[in-house]
Amino acid sequence: MKVVLLALGSRGDVQPMVALGKALQSAGRPVMVVALREFAPLVETAGLLFMPIEGKFEDTGPAAAQTARKMAGGGMSYQRAVSAGLAKVAPLVAVAEMAAVEPGDLVVGGVLSIDDAVALQEARGCLAVHVLTAPILPTASGPSTVFAIRPQGNSVLNRWVGRAALAVGAPMMTTTGSHLRDQLNLPRTRPLGFVRMLQTVPTLLTTSPLVTPPPGDWPDNVCQTGIWFDQSPAWEPPKDLGEFLAAGDAPVFIGFGSMPSADPSADVKLMTQAARQAGRRAVIRPAYGWCEPDNSPEDSPKDVYLLREAPYRWLFPQMGAIIHHGGAGTTAEALLAGVPNGVVAFGVDQPYHGRRIHALGAGPAPIRRKGLTAERLAELITTLTGPAQATQWLPGATEARSHLLQERGLKVAAEQLSTLMTNGDPLAWSTSAKQ
Repeated sequence: MKVVLLALGSRGDVQPMVALGKALQSAGRPVMVVALREFAPLVETAGLLFMPIEGKFEDTGPAAAQTARKMAGGGMSYQRAVSAGLAKVAPLVAVAEMAAVEPGDLVVGGVLSIDDAVALQEARGCLAVHVLTAPILPTASGPSTVFAIRPQGNSVLNRWVGRAALAVGAPMMTTTGSHLRDQLNLPRTRPLGFVRMLQTVPTLLTTSPLVTPPPGDWPDNVCQTGIWFDQSPAWEPPKDLGEFLAAGDAPVFIGFGSMPSADPSADVKLMTQAARQAGRRAVIRPAYGWCEPDNSPEDSPKDVYLLREAPYRWLFPQMGAIIHHGGAGTTAEALLAGVPNGVVAFGVDQPYHGRRIHALGAGPAPIRRKGLTAERLAELITTLTGPAQATQWLPGATEARSHLLQERGLKVAAEQLSTLMTNGDPLAWSTSAKQ
């Protein structure tokens, strides 16, 4: 019996699965990761078995900018663009999943692949588990859910809105699962069926109780583990990055992860202009992977460093402030750094993480990516780095770091899965200790 991790999505979806795989393998469990071929180095460096999906989610060429504009628009435009990307690779995903999974395996799916895992459970007698990196489960508690119409309080409206949001998003989140179910001669999962699925499948929620206070109305299938604090391997920065960091005051990091951009060059110019207006040096990470920016790090001004890649665990503590998109993984890394940080949210769970950062006193309220200007971004930089920030945001950021460093999310997750594999009974999930 092995563990198969269905790591469908971007790097932010794959990296937590790889961290879990390493923890399980250390405990003596054989682990295989199913992911896009582009993530082979990430998986294989961790020493895990790899089953590649022979496709690419992102558009290339002239279609890339159009897709990026749709995704950056948020809302239904985002959902339709993601669904279209998933539909393109769905046949290849099904091939990889069916090749990887054998009867009796433990199959772990993310939000885009849990329907796939449950389909394999139904067809091949596997055990399905859900890894959830953001709190999308319906609850009355506003601080505990992405989908809250009353984010600061308790209301039955929050639970109703949460259920409706999951039902609306179900066609996107079951895109690859629907194709796999067709191949396995299983009925497709309907929207309300998907909502019920998330309230019954054993679920590991990887958020910190500090960021997401556990409400009393989560179902018993949910185990909130705390953040998955994986130890990063030693990393040697390029010489020019080391020289830049040593050449002046701690810079501001500005980057929006894997979120798409229709014009990365324009984004770099906007970020550079904002940093100069605020009088701060900046490390900028353009949206590589969708459209390459025209300028290279060699062409960038002396007060800006264009970053292609660096482990956030290494980089973020050296920043004077961190401005990011509010993705679950990036938010955890920013809070672990103990540095004031602010969110420029595109959509989905990102406004939620921005609100929670603000509630913890680690940064100001989030702003929206749509319509972002250099002036607005400069104002955010100044808010994070001005003379008052030491008393306004730094104590909250420092306290959050101290709290998160005490969590052992990966250990809790590995223990939960090992118990499930030993017992073979999903009903035993609710009796185990929860954070």
